[in-house]
Amino acid sequence: MAGLEALMSAGPTPADRVRMASGLTLAHEGAGAEQILRAAIVRYFQGRIALVSSFGAESAVLLSLVAEIDRATPVVFIDTGKLFGETLRYRDALVAHLGLTDVRSVRPESRDAANVDPQGVLWAQEPDACCALRKVAPLARALDGFDAWITGRKRFQASSREGLQVFESDGRHIKVNPLAGWTADDVTRFMEARNLPAHPLVAEGYPSIGCMPCTTRVAAGEDSRSGRWRGQEKTECGIHLAPAARLGGQGARQGEEGDPMIIYRDGSFVRDVWARLADAAEMPEAGAVLVSLGRWLGERDALHARPAPVAVEIEGGAALDPLLADLSHLDMIAVRFPKFNDGRGYSTIRLLRERHGFKGEIRATGDVLLDQIAFLRRVGATAFEITHAATRAALARGHLPEVSVFYQPACVPGEETALDLRTRRRRDAA
Repeated sequence: MAGLEALMSAGPTPADRVRMASGLTLAHEGAGAEQILRAAIVRYFQGRIALVSSFGAESAVLLSLVAEIDRATPVVFIDTGKLFGETLRYRDALVAHLGLTDVRSVRPESRDAANVDPQGVLWAQEPDACCALRKVAPLARALDGFDAWITGRKRFQASSREGLQVFESDGRHIKVNPLAGWTADDVTRFMEARNLPAHPLVAEGYPSIGCMPCTTRVAAGEDSRSGRWRGQEKTECGIHLAPAARLGGQGARQGEEGDPMIIYRDGSFVRDVWARLADAAEMPEAGAVLVSLGRWLGERDALHARPAPVAVEIEGGAALDPLLADLSHLDMIAVRFPKFNDGRGYSTIRLLRERHGFKGEIRATGDVLLDQIAFLRRVGATAFEITHAATRAALARGHLPEVSVFYQPACVPGEETALDLRTRRRRDAA
């Protein structure tokens, strides 16, 4: 594809990668898997591409195709610590059978596992968080330095994969899906023709194989992935749901400048345009900045004079009096929630909206959880800092709880609420 090498060396943005993926898909429409792989490995991303393999039920097909092109192609295997023993033994046997020379087994960081899942039972409590810890974050680390990676996903595997393209972007990389158009019969024929060993669990009723606690047998006629996270809304581990990056050992999306996309606004994650400055950090000449209340009060005149937007972060429950005269100069106020059961932040946001009429963005910060979002929106928050893995995964799936019963009136910025009206009437009557 003309100009691809120059674009990659120039540091493409996520938008560039989306255009590249579309162009590559069009260029290889109708091409076979071997042709697509050879172009990706030898022509487009030579030395900068890896194959990510689970060594699962159908993995031998893609591993065999790659081995025929270049046995030294890096293969990333995520050892979650919860895999079937059969999978680990199958990995070793298949590596030897195909002569692969660069298989990299990656695991979750021991410190992250100790902090996030000390008892090893997170899979039963918060499966999205478990996948973020044990799969998403390790893969993000393993893919550092690569421009592209190869997956074995196929459209027939699940309804959620029916629109799968041969090339796509995850924001940081180009993803190559050379088997996207293959059928189950294609897989069977290829394995028989190459005399490839089958995963031992396939014969026992496991057509899709993940971690042992979250994988069950599949009955005849069921979706081949129906045994994964059975009985839950969850259908993917997360590595194919959103771009991945390290964020406290958990998954996060990436922004155009490489910063984690942890800000949720208007139904999606967005790049954070506000640079959060420490009190001692040098003030940049340009760009939107987010400063502490103490720094705002100490440098008020200089910050007033900045042509770029300025935002202030305050603690939930903090006195607002020092800030009231400056509300019209602020484009955003961030209210920090120190812990889940601390309700002072809600009161602070509501005061800003209803009593003081602040019209700008109000952001709830401090690792907001899913259950809080509906209530925060009710009192006037419009953006949320989300670093909690399970909350991120739920929002990525479009799952946002709604609360139908409230014990206080809704906040509509700039309008008098029922509570304000009653208060004013009592005051006037007195």
